[in-house]
Amino acid sequence: MSKEVKILIHPGNDDKFELDEVIKASPYVTYAEDSVVDLDGEHEAACCGWSNPTPWNSPRECSEEELTIRLEKLASQVKHVDRALFCLHCPPFESQIDQAPLLDKNLRPVTEAGRPVIIPVGSKAVRAIIEKYQPLLGMHGHIHECRGWMKIGRTQCMNPGSEYTEGILSAYLIEIDGGKIKKLQRVEG
Repeated sequence: MSKEVKILIHPGNDDKFELDEVIKASPYVTYAEDSVVDLDGEHEAACCGWSNPTPWNSPRECSEEELTIRLEKLASQVKHVDRALFCLHCPPFESQIDQAPLLDKNLRPVTEAGRPVIIPVGSKAVRAIIEKYQPLLGMHGHIHECRGWMKIGRTQCMNPGSEYTEGILSAYLIEIDGGKIKKLQRVEG
């Protein structure tokens, strides 16, 4: 039995805007940035690649206030939030999947006793939108050095992390049945 596979792509904070037209031109993927995509008639994916400010001043960064406006506009389009996937590039603030080294003004890690100082760097706007709407899943990335999953209320949030400098891509395989997560498995390749 053959199943249709939908591939959604939306850029992240460090992707240049020229990439959008390349994604949109592909007949094999759905460009999902700043939109809600119907996955199967029962589940929707609300997608946003923007992040709160970073030390790198990447193309798709904005203030927490502007990110709140973007996310509210997106969430308001979701029809069945209890079965929705919020594919928000930036993880929620203080979620344990948003941990990164504190950097000095020269972008070097700050250390104490020879170890990097680790701080939460996720978005307060993302956390607030997840707390308010309680989607089924919060799917995040952005913080490459931090992986894991945790819950905010009923929402299962995850960040697969990645080791892109070593050429390792990480992801989660997720099986959903209605409003329940049946399987959740982290994979690397």
